[in-house]
Amino acid sequence: MWAVRFEGVTKTYRLQRTRYRSLRSDAEDLFRRRLGRSPAPQRDTMTAIDNLDLEIEAGVTSAIVGRNGAGKSTALRLISRITYPTEGRVRVRGRVGALIEVGAGVHPELSGRENIGLYGSFLGFSRTDIKRRFDDIVSFAEIEGAVDTPVKYYSTGMKLRLGFAIASFLEPAVLIVDESLAVGDGAFQAKCVERMRELGSGGTTVVFVSHELAAVEALCERGIWIEQGRLVDQGPIAEVLHSYGESLHEGQASEASADELRCVRVETFDRCGKPAATFSPGDSVQLDLTFQGPVGLDQPQVLLRINDGLGDDLIESVSPGHIRTPVGERWTARCRIESVPLNPRLYQVWCRVVDQTRPSDGMDWREVGAFRIERQPADRMCRPSSIGVPPVAVDTDWSIGR
Repeated sequence: MWAVRFEGVTKTYRLQRTRYRSLRSDAEDLFRRRLGRSPAPQRDTMTAIDNLDLEIEAGVTSAIVGRNGAGKSTALRLISRITYPTEGRVRVRGRVGALIEVGAGVHPELSGRENIGLYGSFLGFSRTDIKRRFDDIVSFAEIEGAVDTPVKYYSTGMKLRLGFAIASFLEPAVLIVDESLAVGDGAFQAKCVERMRELGSGGTTVVFVSHELAAVEALCERGIWIEQGRLVDQGPIAEVLHSYGESLHEGQASEASADELRCVRVETFDRCGKPAATFSPGDSVQLDLTFQGPVGLDQPQVLLRINDGLGDDLIESVSPGHIRTPVGERWTARCRIESVPLNPRLYQVWCRVVDQTRPSDGMDWREVGAFRIERQPADRMCRPSSIGVPPVAVDTDWSIGR
């Protein structure tokens, strides 16, 4: 049975062109309206969702993936009824809890306590029902000392925690969460992922949008790949992410900016030096990173971290900082991990660059790429799935008995 259904949905937006207004043009528009005519054309249109047919199964945790501008957030807004389709129909079964933007769903002039009561009343809960859930919401949001303070005085992280806690603890039939979750610190992100996992196991339909593909794979059962507002693929999460990852392999890293140092390309190679995006536990992995910035660096130091998207870093490597190696505006760094002790899963690569002589010319931590660990066919029958088990795998030698 489906929980969310898109039936030939198209969503277009009118884009107002930036131009100077004049009294004459405003008067002309007013005159045209009085005559029953349309105002002078001023706007172009953009199609965010294009004739989309889609079903999301009830009680299943699903992820929507795609490049920036693919239509993911628009799809979530349609599900939550923040906006409505230009054509077609969006059908949703049950109450929807949504965290689409930081602070969305909370009123800045009201306190945390008042926002919880207001949100709950909108969803049809009685005062008794809201009171029964109140302590859990406040505890999860970690706002015990500020629950009676107006939300406009909250930090961004506090607004995020309150919004997620309200959306997830008021028993939604469908919970939707987008990239705004990335604003929170690592500990809170892990806490939210665990909460979404609890809701999913309890029968709630969870729809998650994130660029952190490792977290997506660890949390979700099904994947939905959207590009340019159209459905590309839908199915088991590992299969969808595999196809999506292949499409990103040639350009995983972000584009360069003219005024800051960026990692513009990441390539992964196997032990033989051949390009690869999938490895087996214990394989050698070589990462070649290309950087570009407005100026050269006198003594760059590169830091790498690998994690599974659940908040903890599993591997960290730092290039030698005592070696003086000046580089130009475009330069490369290579890191070779002789044996990667990781279980099958998708893993993220994060990078930071520090210039020993000019710290301001470096690069803060950014996700720059990803790679997948898979077992060989002969090993798959004797090892359980890595989802739900520790990510690190080590070689061991056992003996049991006297």
